[in-house]
Amino acid sequence: MKRTIPAFILIVICATVQTVSATPSVDPSLISRLTLLASNNERLNDLERAYLDAYTILRNDNPCSRLYGGPAVLEALNELVRVLRPAYLERNIAVRMSGTTTMYRNGTSGFSFRMFEKAEINMMGSFYRSNSPSEHRIPTVANYQPNTRKTRVALLLHELGHLVRGADKKWILSDDGNDIGLSIKNTEYVVDVCRDEIEYVTRLTVAQQLEKPLTTVAQIATQP
Repeated sequence: MKRTIPAFILIVICATVQTVSATPSVDPSLISRLTLLASNNERLNDLERAYLDAYTILRNDNPCSRLYGGPAVLEALNELVRVLRPAYLERNIAVRMSGTTTMYRNGTSGFSFRMFEKAEINMMGSFYRSNSPSEHRIPTVANYQPNTRKTRVALLLHELGHLVRGADKKWILSDDGNDIGLSIKNTEYVVDVCRDEIEYVTRLTVAQQLEKPLTTVAQIATQP
């Protein structure tokens, strides 16, 4: 039986936690930039498109969004995308988070999440690289082929699972950096819950996704 290699490895280098009670410093131009690019018929890059796909899923009421506590999780998504930086790592790693963790809590909505000091997206991993016909060294994400729209949004949703607590006050996904089996299970769990939304959103065009104005962080914070 062929075993799927985990699409990413979460490595927690430092367990020090800093807690703040504030809305994270999200770049407010992120949403307007996507809208401007689309209105000018400019092509979004792979990370921008994955962000828009995740945003489109999470801003609505559906099983995937509810897994993370509803649209308030967009704060965590914005902060994650803000801190992501390119890196060149081993091919079985798609995204790696490490360093001191900071806890954020929105004083208005009460929503909280953690963020790692460092978040790296692997330029050599399944987010950006495909397998060639003669060489299959890039791992799949659940049953999604690497370097596809479905894989990229699944990876962002997976990372969010390490940043947000569920109703039981535990992290939605347990840290799995040193456990390949757990990493595989975590990936499959997110895709199982979010599969319908992933399949739907990746059939939409950017224009269709932007027909409904994207909610700003400030608007999310005031939602009940």
